[in-house]
Amino acid sequence: MRNTRWQYQNKKLTFNGCNEIDEEISKILYNRGYRDEEEIISFFNDSILDLMNPNDFSDVDKAVKKIIEGIDNSKSIWIYGDYDVDGITSTALCYLALKEIGADVNYYIPLRDEGYGLNNDALKHIRDNGGDIVITVDCGVSSIGEVEYANSLGLEIIITDHHDINNELPPAYAVINPKREDNNYIYPYLAGVGTAFILLKALYNKLEIENQIYKYLDIVAIGTVADIVQLKGENRIIVKEGLELLKNSRWLGLNMLIKKIFDEPKERKFDTYDIGFVIAPIFNAAGRLEDAKKAVQLLISDNHVECTNLIAELIHQNIERKELQEEIFEKAVEEIETTDIKENPILIVAKKGFHHGVIGIVASKILERYYKPTIIMEIKESEGVATASCRSIEGFNIIEGLSSCRELFVKYGGHSGAAGFTIELDRLEEFKKRINNYALENISDEDKKRIVKIDSELSLLKVGYDLMDKLSRLEPYGAGNPTPNFLLRNCRYDNLRLIGKEQNHIMFDLKKGDETIKNCVWFNSEDIFTKLVETPEIDLVFKLKQEVFKDRYYYKIFVEDIKKSEKAQNRLAEYNRLYNTHFPLKSLFYTRRDIEGKELALNIEKDNITVMFGRTEIGYLDINTKNLLLKLNQYYGYNYSLKVTDIIKRDENYNVHIEIDLKRDFKTHSLTDGAIFRDIKDYLIGDSGYNTIQQKVLKTIFKDKKQVYLKIERGRGIETIIETVKLYLKQKDIELKKVERDEKIYLYAEENFNERDCILIIGTDIEKKDNLKIDGYVIIEDNYIIPKNIVIVSEERLMEKNNIFSLKLPIAERIKAINEIKNGNKIYATDEVKIVI
Repeated sequence: MRNTRWQYQNKKLTFNGCNEIDEEISKILYNRGYRDEEEIISFFNDSILDLMNPNDFSDVDKAVKKIIEGIDNSKSIWIYGDYDVDGITSTALCYLALKEIGADVNYYIPLRDEGYGLNNDALKHIRDNGGDIVITVDCGVSSIGEVEYANSLGLEIIITDHHDINNELPPAYAVINPKREDNNYIYPYLAGVGTAFILLKALYNKLEIENQIYKYLDIVAIGTVADIVQLKGENRIIVKEGLELLKNSRWLGLNMLIKKIFDEPKERKFDTYDIGFVIAPIFNAAGRLEDAKKAVQLLISDNHVECTNLIAELIHQNIERKELQEEIFEKAVEEIETTDIKENPILIVAKKGFHHGVIGIVASKILERYYKPTIIMEIKESEGVATASCRSIEGFNIIEGLSSCRELFVKYGGHSGAAGFTIELDRLEEFKKRINNYALENISDEDKKRIVKIDSELSLLKVGYDLMDKLSRLEPYGAGNPTPNFLLRNCRYDNLRLIGKEQNHIMFDLKKGDETIKNCVWFNSEDIFTKLVETPEIDLVFKLKQEVFKDRYYYKIFVEDIKKSEKAQNRLAEYNRLYNTHFPLKSLFYTRRDIEGKELALNIEKDNITVMFGRTEIGYLDINTKNLLLKLNQYYGYNYSLKVTDIIKRDENYNVHIEIDLKRDFKTHSLTDGAIFRDIKDYLIGDSGYNTIQQKVLKTIFKDKKQVYLKIERGRGIETIIETVKLYLKQKDIELKKVERDEKIYLYAEENFNERDCILIIGTDIEKKDNLKIDGYVIIEDNYIIPKNIVIVSEERLMEKNNIFSLKLPIAERIKAINEIKNGNKIYATDEVKIVI
């Protein structure tokens, strides 16, 4: 298929509390760099109360003092922004927040032709129009000369910027940057809008109105997501809170825009995709094609008519931007495909008429299609130069490549993945030759393979409401916390077809065993269609999305990559994924009946599970959840309880949200001791049977009527012994208590703990110096020896073997393996085999 390299660690968390986390979620967290319990508790439970103290940033207190002084003395404060979404939202945020506390405030955003950052003409314009204080947002930290010029004009400059500090700080009144080494708290991931927010939070704190600053977090979230900064720590908190505010934004222009482009926004669960691919491009189009001030004006306006007109203009500009972008993309692809450019290590396309506002997006799309470093240039013949946007693959640092021929440029800058430059036209051919020669020496064959990172291998049975609900706790997704990629092996497909206006996407129904997910989509993959037709069994990497249609939940698979299946299905790996299912499971069903207050249950038949009220069927589980529960019942003897957690009345039906748990209560109608023990055994371990030490202990306690002092290692079925004793005596109305102390477990029936009255004592050692006088106890020492026909191997090695024992095997296969052990046949197993011998 495509030239890709799949990267899969298959590691998960190992701290004590990780058993409370689903295996799939555990692996995702591990891949995100989370390792210990405190980090994960913070990840799941952080809130705006956990945001940093803004005064931990250098110069914040100075800036706050200057702003308050300026407001008190009726100084004119100007916000100097940038024409991208981060700059637009930063400008609007500062304007609104300062206006609210009585500042005389205005703003300036340069046109794209003026270039990024401060410029002297703009600063003179601000001073000529009465400006006294300038607060830069998303720019300024490298503008040493410009700040010196501003100082000469009598302007006082407060810089808020998140870009790298490459030289000394400019001589501004205050410089606030999360990357300053003299900050008390270094958090280098803030966007420009996040940095501005920190200053405003400090200002509102000083004015004792801190809680009022949080209403701006929807604006802050838009800029943060659009700037593709790491969604960890502070950024994750900002975006999570901001997404909630988007449902009913108090900013008129933003509220009206959201109502225009989304259906029923108050009912919608907004995510980072909505910002990054729907909202932000509309703001971005203004700065790319014309004037970013229109986008700022929409965010700060309180006039309905003005907002309506601005929204129409911005949406129209975004449509123009898309059309222009597609036109340039098609021309670039045509040139790549019809010339020898395609054979070069770097794809370089330079033409007149390429709009500099969209060539960066085009470069990204070309890179995605060909997975080669890409440079798209606009040739400006009248100026004798070309301006370029560069995008690079993971293994090639594009800014280092540009630095290798720096003397050719009028100017250049950027970072490892994205950069830009201006070059004189008569140096263009020399540049192409030199940068390609540099790439030949610095891009390896492995670098040419696009890395597809996989978070967890998945059972198709687990694709359902429960998994999606647990994945939602990892949101918001973005840089540093990407949407998880899952792996499915040995699948088939059906109904394969090309879709889309240009027939450039693939859609198919995915099948594995008895399970099917319909309408899986692989975007921009028409070039793979013929190869896919010739590949009957596939492995695929994909993302999951939950959608709602006509008040029902559906699950969509969006394909990232596909390869031909090279290995047969590993049955133990699939059993492991099923066995590690974490209960309770969340699910839901649909009904037209009002079932408020009714007690429901699940009825398991041979190949079906139905939701029952008494003897009446009132609902059905989704097919994957049903099949998952049926398989767990068939393989491991699980039975289930059901609890209603919420009932939501919709236009089409009632959405009944439920929790499905394993039945925890043991019940028996047997009367004889033998029958009761059989029922207990079936409840605890099914048909597997007690191991030799379990049998000996239970016989001594219940048949011989003796107290037992047991010396045994962990992992030999201690809990099964304890639960059997407790459950049996409970049928006799005797409630046993359990105490753990001094590395021993004590089971006793008296009201107060007394070692002499224990029915069972379990420890890993028995010493004569024990305070306990063991007279009257039968001492049982477990001296088990693993039979020679059992070969102990690791879990990974076990996957490669055929004759195996594992607790993850279905009960029927487990019993078969135990019989093989007893018959002396060779069996491979992990150390857990000691629980059954």
